Amino acid sequence: MRNKNKAVLILTLAALVGCAEEDVTAYSESTASYEEANSEVGCESKYSDDKKDDIFESKYKNKWMKWGGEIVLAEAGEVSLNLDGGGIQDLAVDFANETDGYDLNIDDYLLVKFVMKRPGGCFLPFSGSHAIIVE
Repeated sequence: MRNKNKAVLILTLAALVGCAEEDVTAYSESTASYEEANSEVGCESKYSDDKKDDIFESKYKNKWMKWGGEIVLAEAGEVSLNLDGGGIQDLAVDFANETDGYDLNIDDYLLVKFVMKRPGGCFLPFSGSHAIIVE
């Protein structure tokens, strides 16, 4: 019984360590546009999946980005933007402040600064976190 309690404690501590707040202050900035990222690692890319993964990891992941577009989905803690006029969401981000999206309106233009987390594709948008409304 005692070993079982130790195992539960170890698993609980491991889970808590994984929940540690991410320090985004050390992340560098990227000036890459949506069009550039999409052509290299998104739906428009002609590279192999392995090459796209390598480019994303080295050039985009955990970088501060600044992209703007038309709001297509809005909730208090997150927003999705259409960046290329194609009618679908190209970027989905979670806000640093969980209520920043509360007063946003569909079809309005929004510029956000965010930390890139996942590449987009032909069906799923690029995604990020720690988003801050710029304008």
